[in-house]
Amino acid sequence: MTKYEKINLMVNIAKLYYEDNYNQNMIAEKLDLSRPYVSRLLNAAKEAGLVTVQVHVPQDYESRLEAEVRERFGLLKAIIVPVSLNSSIINRIGVEAAKYLNSIIKDDDIICICWGSTLYEFSLNLIPRSDIKNISIVQGSGGISQISKNIFASEIPANLADAYNGIPYILPLPAIVDNKETKDLLLMERSIAQIMDLSEKANIAIFTMGYFSTECALARAGYVNVREVEDLKKKGAVGDIFTHIINVEGKICDSELDSRTVALDLEKLKKKKYRIGIASGTGREKCIYGALVSGACNVLVTDELTAVKLMEGF
Repeated sequence: MTKYEKINLMVNIAKLYYEDNYNQNMIAEKLDLSRPYVSRLLNAAKEAGLVTVQVHVPQDYESRLEAEVRERFGLLKAIIVPVSLNSSIINRIGVEAAKYLNSIIKDDDIICICWGSTLYEFSLNLIPRSDIKNISIVQGSGGISQISKNIFASEIPANLADAYNGIPYILPLPAIVDNKETKDLLLMERSIAQIMDLSEKANIAIFTMGYFSTECALARAGYVNVREVEDLKKKGAVGDIFTHIINVEGKICDSELDSRTVALDLEKLKKKKYRIGIASGTGREKCIYGALVSGACNVLVTDELTAVKLMEGF
């Protein structure tokens, strides 16, 4: 049998099995093949990409672990992605977060979003909608420029705007400035004030919960040096939300540093109807936990290993 003939046979068997509801014995009898050979060809069809199986989970479906996390932290929704060796976990939580946003978004929504590779992956998996109108997407924290790894500060709002035919509002400021006086002056500028006002008016906030170390984006960009990282760790720093550095209880670690941080205020974040936190991976658990117990996050999208650690507490 040539390769072409084998592919044709796999396609015919797959169509009989998946489209015409033949079982393997029926296919074997119809095509005069052995049932084990039919089974092998069905598996080969999957491996060759001729067949893909997708499970469409209802939005209101909830696993036992999701229910436990939702109840433990008083959430609107917990979406927990099983661990798989076959695909990127960041991609999978991005897909699930995009599905959730698709289920709640409506006309006139204002979405405030932060930056980072996890949120960028989410923005690549959005479900385009032409039926909703007047969507605004605003960058809720200053960006980072002097860093080798792209944090996608402007691309993420642009991707959301493309998906929802909305308007992106980019915040052209650094994440942290030298002093509070400089920040206050910058925020007085009319166009900047309008963007910050839109952040406060947003009914949906989407963010990630970052780890905190000398390798985090804020440190690599030079906003905090090695000594400052160690000092903040002694104060309990575990990560950041909208570039606000927090402890495991979700409280601001250093008020002076936070007074220089250009971002949506955490207390104003907690007033949003939907506060969607998307995060996964070792080192982020304590920051995610802080976001949950403080009320900064009321919708969580993460992986099952992280979820189990959150249930154990810190």
